[in-house]
Amino acid sequence: MKVVAGKYKGFNLASPKSKTSRPTDNKVKEAVFDMLYPFKDNFLALDLFAGTGQMGIEFLSRGGAEVYFNEKNYSNFSILKQNIEKIGSDRAVLIKNDFVKTLKNLGQKNLKFDYIFLDPPYESDFLDKALFYIKEYDLSSEDGIIITESSMDLDFSEKYDLHILKDKSYGRKYIKIYTI
Repeated sequence: MKVVAGKYKGFNLASPKSKTSRPTDNKVKEAVFDMLYPFKDNFLALDLFAGTGQMGIEFLSRGGAEVYFNEKNYSNFSILKQNIEKIGSDRAVLIKNDFVKTLKNLGQKNLKFDYIFLDPPYESDFLDKALFYIKEYDLSSEDGIIITESSMDLDFSEKYDLHILKDKSYGRKYIKIYTI
C-alpha cells in the first residue's frame, strides 16, 4: 500500500499479513479522494474503523489539520502506529477502543468532523450503528461529509436524513458519499 497523493505521496505503508483484514486498494482509495476534491482548508477528519490507517493518512497527506484514527484490533492498531511513525505526523490522534465508546467520547468533547470515513467489517451492522451515533452525538460539521464503504449497496439517506452526493461501486465495494 502506498500513499497516493499529497505531502506523503509515495510512502509505502505497512499492511497486515492476515487475510481477515481487507485494506482499501489504491484504485478505490484514489477514486474516493478524487470524488472529495477540492478539500476544505484545515479540516478535521475521522477514520473510525482505521485498520492500518491508510485512509486517514491520505487525509493527513491532503492537508488535514488533525485526523483521528480509531482501531480496536490489537494487530491492526500496532501497524497503524507504525505507519503514523513512518510518516512522522504530529496531527494524528490514535485511539484503540470500541467504535461506539469512541464516538461517545468524541461527542463529549464537542468535536465536529469535516470528513468521516466508515469502513467497518462487512458482515456486521456497525455501519448502521456508526451512522446512528454520529447523528446522536452531532459529530459532523455543518457541511460535513460522511464516506461509507460496504460490500452491499446500502442506502442510509432516508433513515438518517442524509443526502447522497455521490455513489459508485468497485467490484464488490460500494462507496457512498453523504452530507448531513
